[in-house]
Amino acid sequence: MKPLPSTSTFDSEYALPGTLDSLLVESIDEVLTDLLGRKTREAIYDYIERNYSFNRENLPKNLHKFFELLDRTFGKGSKTIGNAIIKKLFEKLKWEFAEIPGFEFFDYLEAARTRIARELIEQAKSDTKEYDSLLSERKRQSVS
Repeated sequence: MKPLPSTSTFDSEYALPGTLDSLLVESIDEVLTDLLGRKTREAIYDYIERNYSFNRENLPKNLHKFFELLDRTFGKGSKTIGNAIIKKLFEKLKWEFAEIPGFEFFDYLEAARTRIARELIEQAKSDTKEYDSLLSERKRQSVS
């Protein structure tokens, strides 16, 4: 499976379609809707926009603030929401989710970013080897 590109949460203001950040926003949307309902999800987004000065599209850049709000609102339930979000994200990435003792939302998210980066590097190396092989073959043919 070719991995999806990851955008750094520091590089872009908005999540691009097909990026880890956009899949994260979709996961948050779906989990909030599934657990709390569409109207509550919209109320949370409205509250964030009015009181924290960021919108839904900027969630990836403001995850700590988002989870602070969830923690103040839902207490220990915020961990359940975080776990549901990360499981949904892994599902969207078509990865198997395995619970790791001591891991929380941000640990899993960092592991996902690391895995994507590693897979992109491996794919780039493979592409480079393939390109070098084709280039060498062409050189051999032109010399002949």
